[in-house]
Amino acid sequence: MHLSIASIAAVFIALLPVAGSGQIADTNSLATQTREQEKAVEASPGKSDGEAWLKLAILRQDAAQYRDSERAYRKSISLLTSGNRDVLADALDQMGTMYVECGQLSKAEPLERQALAIREERKDSVGIGVSHTHLAMLLLGRHENAAAEVEGKIALSLLVPEQQGHSAPLATPEEQMTALIDLSLARCAGQDCAAAIPDLRHALDIAHANYEENSIPVGFLDFLLGYALWKSGDDDSAKGLMRKGTQELSTQLGWGHPTYVKALKQYRNFLRETGHPGEADEIAAKIVKLERSPGMLTANSNDPSIGLGQLH
Repeated sequence: MHLSIASIAAVFIALLPVAGSGQIADTNSLATQTREQEKAVEASPGKSDGEAWLKLAILRQDAAQYRDSERAYRKSISLLTSGNRDVLADALDQMGTMYVECGQLSKAEPLERQALAIREERKDSVGIGVSHTHLAMLLLGRHENAAAEVEGKIALSLLVPEQQGHSAPLATPEEQMTALIDLSLARCAGQDCAAAIPDLRHALDIAHANYEENSIPVGFLDFLLGYALWKSGDDDSAKGLMRKGTQELSTQLGWGHPTYVKALKQYRNFLRETGHPGEADEIAAKIVKLERSPGMLTANSNDPSIGLGQLH
């Protein structure tokens, strides 16, 4: 299990709330949405609308503008501290995912623990489940695989209860997919990718039921299922799925989003290790071009502290 797979998943999970709607199709649409949200922040009396700042922070996170996102999250949380506790928990949790994306796990954990405490206090079962999914991802980043699997199982029991014969979930499709992905990643990290495949297929079924073919959820899950099959010894099936997944991701993230570039690097590694040097070289050339693109350079310069490239 490479850390880069966990970090790809961390970014994907943060993107999920807007992934299916096509809101992050390219840098231009993100820039437009960000400008509109900046206007909304400016329009509030004294720029004091915590929820408006939160939306701005999330948009900047989606664009991989991490330093600007961090500033907006801090402003949002300072304004929400005495307000709606549910929204405050969302802000703390979302900021935690931003730090996980960047590898700043020590900054992420206190935020995730605070969000979980608020949700437990309010008996928000779905929110509690979401917190456990994000804690699982954080623990994966620290290579605490057994603890991550425990968190993943708790999340699955709350967000995908039909897996255990319980009533239908109240969780959204995105929350269900996240729980299934996290537990699958924890199992892969424990060198048992074969055990992860059924949950990944379930997550892919959810994606197909709720999103278009070239959406981020479908593309990422095709890619991730291919990765699990590769690590389980099924190289032939893996190649088709990883190729298909990267192609699907390119439709919305192909401008150079770090998630897409990391996925390409994993696919390049797969091609090299399975005896396809020519195809691997083609992917490597594409990666070089993307890493020199304005979008990728902006993303790297906006990292709050640790470079995304250091996660490979």
